[in-house]
Amino acid sequence: MSGRRIERLQVQRRTLLARALEQAEREGLEALVPEALARSEGLPLRSLGPEPEDLFFRDEDDLRSAFAAVLDHAGLLEAAMAWARYLQEDSDLWRRRLALTAREPRLRLRRLALDEAWRGMLADHFARWGAAGPAGERAADLEADLTFAALRGAERQWVEGGGRPQLPILAHEALAQLWPALYAHARRHGR
Repeated sequence: MSGRRIERLQVQRRTLLARALEQAEREGLEALVPEALARSEGLPLRSLGPEPEDLFFRDEDDLRSAFAAVLDHAGLLEAAMAWARYLQEDSDLWRRRLALTAREPRLRLRRLALDEAWRGMLADHFARWGAAGPAGERAADLEADLTFAALRGAERQWVEGGGRPQLPILAHEALAQLWPALYAHARRHGR
C-alpha cells in the first residue's frame, strides 16, 4: 500500500472515530448506527461493520502489529515508547475513546477480547526470549500479564489525569517499576 493511501486511510479512521465519539458522547452508544455514519461519510456500508463497537477498534490490529514489529526488532521499552508516542499524537481523541470505553459495557467487552490478542503477542515474545519448558512458559505468561497491566495502568492514569503527565512518561514510569522483574528478559534480548 502506498504512503499516500495509508495516510488517507489513517485520516479517514480518525475522522470516523471523531464522529462516532461525538455521537456516542451526545446520544449514547446505542444510538450510533454504523450504516448511517458510513452513508454520511460516503463509505461503503460494509466497510464499518454491523455493530457500533466496530467503529471504535478499527485500528486495533494495525496498532498491535506495529507494536509487535518494534518489540521484535528493538525490544520492549522501545515498543512501549513508540505505542505511547503514537497515542499521544492524537491525545484528545484517544483519551475520549478510552474514557468512553471505560463507561460503556459493550466497548469494555470488545476491548477485553482484543486485549487477549495483545497479551498473547507479549507472551509469545517473552517465550521466544525466555527459558524453555513449563517453567519458561509460566514465566512468559506472567511477564506478559505484568507488562500488559503496567501499560494499561499508564493509560488509565493518562485518561484520569486529563492527559498529564503525557503517556510516554507514564508508560516509562510503569515499565521502570516493572523492570526488575523483566531484567532477565532484557539481558537475554540484549536491550
